[in-house]
Amino acid sequence: MSRVVIAAVGGFGGTAPSLVDKAQALYSGDVEKWLTTTANPWISVACAVGAIMVFFVIGAAIALIYREQQLQKALLLGIGAPALIMAAAQGSSANPKPIEVKPSASLFSIVGVAYAQDGGRSLPPRVELKVNPGWTQGECQTCDIKFLGGDGQIIASEPLSASPAPGAVNVPLGTETILLSGANANSAAIDVRNLGASLPQTQGSVTLDVNVNRSYWNDLSRSFGAKAVQPYDFSVDVAK
Repeated sequence: MSRVVIAAVGGFGGTAPSLVDKAQALYSGDVEKWLTTTANPWISVACAVGAIMVFFVIGAAIALIYREQQLQKALLLGIGAPALIMAAAQGSSANPKPIEVKPSASLFSIVGVAYAQDGGRSLPPRVELKVNPGWTQGECQTCDIKFLGGDGQIIASEPLSASPAPGAVNVPLGTETILLSGANANSAAIDVRNLGASLPQTQGSVTLDVNVNRSYWNDLSRSFGAKAVQPYDFSVDVAK
């Protein structure tokens, strides 16, 4: 059997899991979500096509390495490695990503009072979350903010509706971690205990701007099978 034919069959097998995944995404509406939430949909398309090409090369290489002469077996060999890659990507951790709070160079803000230093350790600020409807409106069927204590247990949870009016959420006492989720963004965590090092060395009100930003690394991850990944990431800056 010609090596070119074997490589082509193995390559087609390599693309099969990715093509099935993309067909499912099209049927479920995921494709529309990824393409309509960016000003550059061609980048998302390029990521998808690039992943398919990589899987084609992997499938073809596996079929040639094993010197398979039967088309059916070459197809199965081609399917194997890409299917494992996509399964690993799909099963990768979906834990909330820690957010590093940066000095400002919005979509909702955290307003609080900075405490003095205690033995070199920053005490958690008392904070209030003010929500801008620009983040939630039209996208928040599942948006919420969770407040966790030191033991990792949920102290309170505040669902956010797609309301046109801004809202405010009081952070319960004892909160050490704030979890943000929804609005087509990957879940993220703010460690309240570490805010002090990033806050201005002054007493009084402090505002943290929390935004969602499109990351095309997420498009690439999704193209390789990470189904839990969302188009946007949260970011937090200390407001000027």
